[in-house]
Amino acid sequence: MAVIPKEPLEWLNLFRQQMDEIFRFLSTLEGREGFTDKEQSPLVDIYETDRSFVVEVELPGCERGDITLSLCCSTLVVEGTARDEADPGATYTCLERGTGRFCRAIEVPPGVDLEGVQARYRRGLLTVEFPWCKGETPHIREIPIQ
Repeated sequence: MAVIPKEPLEWLNLFRQQMDEIFRFLSTLEGREGFTDKEQSPLVDIYETDRSFVVEVELPGCERGDITLSLCCSTLVVEGTARDEADPGATYTCLERGTGRFCRAIEVPPGVDLEGVQARYRRGLLTVEFPWCKGETPHIREIPIQ
């Protein structure tokens, strides 16, 4: 059963994921050479615990040195290149794994400690963990309207 989004931005995220699936499907069709160099979008799981905000990015077959992780304001950016290891002499019946450049941007919620972020990469899974700020409220302030 599909998860029904509750927030408007979650609807946009669901729409983007569905569009990614459509373009991924179109890139596998024969005669679509123009789609082969498109940028990939790796699969992501995002969840919260009582201690931290966690982002897990699925990057099978990538080397640690091929991945770049950066923070821009409150956005986590995961970039890199998935190497093509396809056998040039083989005739593939099915070829679904994406290769080439990938990029994914994830909005980090207010209330996390951007300085205490930690990342680890094991067995094709990149895990980025942001601890929650202790005792601090997010930097949200009201702006008076004149």
